[in-house]
This record gives sequence, C-alpha cells and structure tokens, in this order.
Amino acid sequence: MTRRLSALRSTVARAHATVEDKPLAVVLLAAGATVGVVVALAAEAGWPRVLRVVRAEHSWGWLVVCAIGEVVAYGGYVLTVRDMARVHDGSEIDLPTSAQTVVAGFGVFAATRSSGGFAVDYWAFRKSGASRREAVRRVLGLGLLEYVTLSVAALVASLLLMFGLDGHLGLGGTLPGLIILPAAALGYWLTTPGRAQRLAHPRRDAGTVRKKFADWVGAAVFVRRLLTSPAEHGAGVVGNAIYWTGDIVCLWAALQLVNVSISWSLLVLAYSGGYVLTRRALPVGGAGVVEVALTWALVGVGVNFAPALNAVLVYRLFNFWLPIVPALALMPAVRDLRQRFERAEQTA
Repeated sequence: MTRRLSALRSTVARAHATVEDKPLAVVLLAAGATVGVVVALAAEAGWPRVLRVVRAEHSWGWLVVCAIGEVVAYGGYVLTVRDMARVHDGSEIDLPTSAQTVVAGFGVFAATRSSGGFAVDYWAFRKSGASRREAVRRVLGLGLLEYVTLSVAALVASLLLMFGLDGHLGLGGTLPGLIILPAAALGYWLTTPGRAQRLAHPRRDAGTVRKKFADWVGAAVFVRRLLTSPAEHGAGVVGNAIYWTGDIVCLWAALQLVNVSISWSLLVLAYSGGYVLTRRALPVGGAGVVEVALTWALVGVGVNFAPALNAVLVYRLFNFWLPIVPALALMPAVRDLRQRFERAEQTA
C-alpha cells in the first residue's frame, strides 16, 4: 500500500511538473475554467438578460479607463515589491527586475507556471540574496500588506455606509468590515519587539505548524516596519494603495460601461468581499473563482445579476487576460530568473 501511494505521488508530481513547463496547457486550463463558470453564471442570471446588456449602447471610452487603471496598479506594485525586498536591511531589487517580477506575477499562468503569482516574487527575493526563510517571509509579507491595505479601505467604506454618508447597506454587509480592528490589535501584539523575537525564531526541533506560525509572525514584522517607517518605506505602502486603487478603478469603469451607477463605498466593499483570495495567490490566476466571487459580491450590494456578470467579465479581461501578452514577452527573462533561483537553491 505504501509503495502504491509513493508511486502515485511520484506520478502526480511528474504530471504537475510537465504541466507547469507548458504555459499553453495552463492557459487552456484557465480558459476552460472561465468559460465553464461564465456559462453557469449566465444561465443563473438568464441568457436573455445577459444578452440584453451586451447589446445595449455603451460608451466604449470606459475601456481606456480600465486599461489605465491596470497600468497604474502595476506601477504601484513595483514600488511595493522593491520596498518589501529592502525592509529590515534586505537587498535592493533593481527597477527592471522589479518590473519584470510584477508583470510576470500578474501574467501568472503564462509566465510563472501554475503555482501562483507569489512564486515569482520568491524567485526575485532569492535572486537578490535573501535566504530561503527570509524570502518566504517577504512573500508572506506582500500578501499581508495587500490585505491590510484593502481591509483599511473596507473599514472606511463600512463606516461611511453604516452612517449613511455614501450610500446604504445593512449591518450584515457592513459589520464584517470591522474585523480589521481586532485583527490589527492582534497583529500589533504579536509583533511587539520582544514577543516577535521569540515567536519568529522557533527551536530547530519545532514542528511544522510552529515553524509556519513563526514565518507568519516574521512576515507581520516586515509589514509593521513598512507601516511604521513612512520616511524610509512610505513608497511601498503608498505603492500598495495605488495598486488597489488602480484595480478598483478598472472595475468601476467596467461597471460604467454597462451603465451601472454605484457609490464608491459599496464598490470597495463588494470588491474586497470578492477578493478573499487575490489572483496572485491562486493557481492560474484564480480563473473561474474570482468571476464567481466578484459577481456575487456585486449582487450582494445591490447590482443586478446580468450587468454585474458583464462588468466582471470586462474587468477580468484587463485584470487577468490582457496581461498574458507582456507576460509571454517576458518568458525568456522569467526562465533566466528561474534558472538562477534553482542554482541558488542547490547551493543554499
């Protein structure tokens, strides 16, 4: 039985490696997942309603706003990656490498295989000289900083909606946005210098769970340093805010294209609810998952199903599919980055 399980694991590992080295296969997988989900959602919304939205008159200039929003988002994330690399005396990542990393990470399934956009960030941190543990913690720190920034925006939106200052939404929709308050308090407590020193450095014989917890604490320490050192690391935090703003603007423009009017607070709350996992953290860019989550999140704040679905499809065109083109153009650079990373792993 043990031999069979071992053989099965080896077979699955070889199949996974084969797929990851064939970007076209990953693209087709993402496309298939997206088409299947869209057909199911359109059936739920009602094909006549969906097609009526498609055939309506549109101001196509909003597509330009979608594109600008995503370009701005990329620029913001470049700043974030560079600052995360150098926080706590880390090595500097040059601007071209940082830009290549971001473009490859957002064109995740084509350029960085099916392992998620954060994989290429790990490669870049290792290439810059970070140890394995430090690179892992910096990658986790990127994810934490993303959620902290978006959660603050969701908190502000929730408060505005709660007091009727920018639209209206029931307590069931606004109260979850307040979760950041106890979460921030816990993060502050865990990352106080003395406590963080103990928690982030487990003993060598510590178990897997304890070591993973230590990595998350170490990542939170990086984020705390970024947030509390505006003079030194303000560019990284501002860059992350720019990243989210650009991406939300893309979704807002897609909604304008299908003639949906929505307050910014409702939009931010729906967006944050639909991004429980970001496309960079998911395999193949979250194809199929994000479409479902974001469509239902928009429906939850009052947008009709058919326009919501159409807007999400336009948004995902700019947010996910069009980045394939520059990502494919960077394939040689990413292969070189991966080869350097693999050599570093062998000698570490």
